[in-house]
Amino acid sequence: MAVFSKQGLITELLDRIELIKASTQPFLRLTDQQLIFSPAPDKWCIAEVFGHLNIAHDGYIRGMLSRVTLAPDVKMESYRSGWLGDWLYNRIMPRSDGSVFRIPSPRRLHARKKGLDGREELNRFLQQCDALDDILRHVSTKDLQRIKIPFTISRFVRLQLGDMLRYLVAHNERHLLQAHRVMSLVPAI
Repeated sequence: MAVFSKQGLITELLDRIELIKASTQPFLRLTDQQLIFSPAPDKWCIAEVFGHLNIAHDGYIRGMLSRVTLAPDVKMESYRSGWLGDWLYNRIMPRSDGSVFRIPSPRRLHARKKGLDGREELNRFLQQCDALDDILRHVSTKDLQRIKIPFTISRFVRLQLGDMLRYLVAHNERHLLQAHRVMSLVPAI
């Protein structure tokens, strides 16, 4: 279990979200055909990557907003992560060389390519990054350990708010790397 300065953690996550939003901008210049190009039959296209992130964010952001809004203000300067949160974060976070620990996502979190609008998925993802940004700006007075957020893999697993925020940012970074790998294989039009 790691101990963080609460404000330091929030600032780091806000900075990482800004980088995620900036790294998403090149995808907006792609055509609709490029956004739905799959490098292989079993590989996601860029639109599917962002569709997956949007599906995952939908539940988490709703869950966080309601809990953060209702939580009382507290004076706490530090945050201690949980063992499960640390374990999940270390599994989802891309390594320094850009490689990732292979984790298949549940089918219910897959975006269906048929009828998927890549531009709409990108814009929705950027809106959700803004919502995550807003949540981070409002949690500085909240207890990041006591607020629990249900984890999508199992309804019985709940993560501390601080761990969930760390997990979501790392999850975004992981799939952004995936989308950039796909973009490097997209044929020029």
